Amino acid sequence: MPDKRPAQPNLVRTRRVIHIYGFEPIPIERLDHRMNSGLRRFAKLWGAETTCSPAAIAPDQRSVSWDVTTDGPNWSTACRYTILRWDELMAPYVDRSWLGRMLHGYKALFEFIWTGTLRRYFKANIRYGLFFIYPLVLLLAFILLAVGAGFLAAWLGIPFGGLGATAVGLVVFGLLLRVVGGYFFIDFALADWACAADLAKRDIPGMETLLDQFAAMVVEAIRDPEADEVLLSGVSLGAVMMVEAIARAYRATPGLDKEASRTAFLTVGSSIMKIGLHPAAKALRQDVYRVGAEKSLLWVEYQSKVDPINFYKTNPVTDLGNPKTGSPVIRMIRIRDMMSAEGYRQAQRSSLHLHRQFVMPNAKRYSYDFYHIAFGPLRLAKRVKLGKKVVSIFARNGSYKRKQSPRKSGKAAAIGKE
Repeated sequence: MPDKRPAQPNLVRTRRVIHIYGFEPIPIERLDHRMNSGLRRFAKLWGAETTCSPAAIAPDQRSVSWDVTTDGPNWSTACRYTILRWDELMAPYVDRSWLGRMLHGYKALFEFIWTGTLRRYFKANIRYGLFFIYPLVLLLAFILLAVGAGFLAAWLGIPFGGLGATAVGLVVFGLLLRVVGGYFFIDFALADWACAADLAKRDIPGMETLLDQFAAMVVEAIRDPEADEVLLSGVSLGAVMMVEAIARAYRATPGLDKEASRTAFLTVGSSIMKIGLHPAAKALRQDVYRVGAEKSLLWVEYQSKVDPINFYKTNPVTDLGNPKTGSPVIRMIRIRDMMSAEGYRQAQRSSLHLHRQFVMPNAKRYSYDFYHIAFGPLRLAKRVKLGKKVVSIFARNGSYKRKQSPRKSGKAAAIGKE
């Protein structure tokens, strides 16, 4: 059997990944299904074969891990992939009644407006500011339609006069908010904003304890002696949780910087600016600077223009008022180029679908591919350096194109033998 171990020292044979997802409570069974179905799609696209262990669930269910081996024609990468779960912090927001999500969510939106955070959103990225106000625009539209329905009912002579017209307006408003608002996932979005407001103020019960535990797992991963690369990643609000966990890990572990030379930090579809621009988020801004200033850590952030939930063309360190650190390395990607034409058309109907694509398997080979970053043979630093050339260094059958040394001329060969 041919030896698939890469001869090049820049390829990864073993990787340790710690990932935190965003505001989306996900049962472990669904995480396991996503992992296995995603690996099948990833393997087919890149001409590889994958094997995945059963999910290993921590006793407290705050983490779940898989051992994944990916074999290409001339390379092999083993990965211990761990997801850190913060569902218990999300539960109070998503488990509220529908009315509770509405009331607390709109209260949070008005808090972001009152504190000047919305103004900062528009200054940083107009598209994100527009994304913020869409629940408010819908609310205003529903109110106007409900008022119009009430006036129409009164004009048509509904019984009980003004009282009947008011009742019609209230019913129409409730139906619009529940049915049309549900189509736009407004109740879920409002639960997210309620959580975001409390996250900025660090006013979520159990948050500190959970972050301390996540920080300990970050330290453990960085110290993994078998890993050629340690990848710490976060998407959306998960990027906020991860940057805080990393900062805590460095503060609590003197000398950790000397052990982190193999470590990279990846943020995609990040919500760091979403929280950090709130005036109460001083601790987060300090943590972002702490991580950005850490020379032992490569921080890479991928952003996309078509995703309204990320801050396109922003720097989460300097745009939060911190001095320049040289981090993160920021790369722009085109989600359209990662997906099939039909898949992209469907995704355009939902901003959440587009946002999730950052961590979903690609349908087309592209320089950014979360699964290839996590389970493929390239270091993140190498991928960033290669840019669009990443695709070209893998053959159609998935083999890695080793660089061939130029053949020496006869004279050069003779000199070399002397």
